[in-house]
Amino acid sequence: MEFGRDFRIKHYAGDVTYSVEGFIDKNRDSLFQDFKRLLYNSTDPTLRAMWPDGQQDITEVTKRPLTAGTLFKNSMVALVENLASKEPFYVRCIKPNEDKVAGRFDEAHCRHQVSYLGLLENVRVRRAGFASRQPYPRFLLRYKMTCEYTWPNHLLGSDREAVSALLEQHGLQGDVAFGHSKLFVRSPRTLVTLEQSRARLIPVIVLLLQKAWRGTLARWRCRRLRAIYTIMRWFRRHKVRAHLTDLQRRFQAARQPPLYGRDLVWPRPPAVLQPFQDTCHALFSRYHPQPSTRFPTQSASSRILELDWRHMGLSDINRPSMYRFRAWPSWGKLAS
Repeated sequence: MEFGRDFRIKHYAGDVTYSVEGFIDKNRDSLFQDFKRLLYNSTDPTLRAMWPDGQQDITEVTKRPLTAGTLFKNSMVALVENLASKEPFYVRCIKPNEDKVAGRFDEAHCRHQVSYLGLLENVRVRRAGFASRQPYPRFLLRYKMTCEYTWPNHLLGSDREAVSALLEQHGLQGDVAFGHSKLFVRSPRTLVTLEQSRARLIPVIVLLLQKAWRGTLARWRCRRLRAIYTIMRWFRRHKVRAHLTDLQRRFQAARQPPLYGRDLVWPRPPAVLQPFQDTCHALFSRYHPQPSTRFPTQSASSRILELDWRHMGLSDINRPSMYRFRAWPSWGKLAS
């Protein structure tokens, strides 16, 4: 401690040293603006220089400042409201030594802290009573996977009956007590046993959930692929039907002379019909009728016969006589 700056107070938990530096600033009460304005308007230049905040006009600062007592009261009210909205868990911190140095354990200092914090008495009270108190829904939600009657959802009358069935399966019903809304566990060993069973089952449950989710994703992908293939199939069918309809419309006049469809433009087929259209185009180019310039009015059969007669050297024969047939002889002449 430094003389004139520090002082020490002997508490029941030990000696506490305080410093007077900053005491006035921390506990200074705010003055009203009217008082500051009054001192600023003083004829004494020293007082005027000490209160520069008083130069603000009354229309600029109208709110009264909060006093130190009001600030302390507001902070305490906020603290109480915050604590009331939470479930407190008390953590006792023990300093291993006074110098806060790592790796040094002062046994006498630790014993003193344990003594004045009342940790031993607290442990005795907890061990004499029930070490853990949990509501039935919370207890069941954490340990229900360890019992076949409660996983995944129990069909019993209430959560209390489900918790009772769970404890009976593990053989721990003698170490607990049932309240109206909570389960009281006497020994921490019961919770340790349940936690170990839960830790063994968690990986199995995780794998089960992963398998179910992956199966769901695979089914979604399969449905999407089926829908895509169905749309593709119907679209291809539509394209083929539209192409064939276009071909039929374009080649309706293919039998009309004189060009017989040679001036028609073949539409571009879909990829699946490209071999079919190539074959059709080749057949059309090979077998479609060729117009004759020499005999424009003759039929195709007459032109073919004309070519045959020339080939056989019968062009000078009276061709119409070739189609005459003599009458069949009568039956009497045949008999004679």
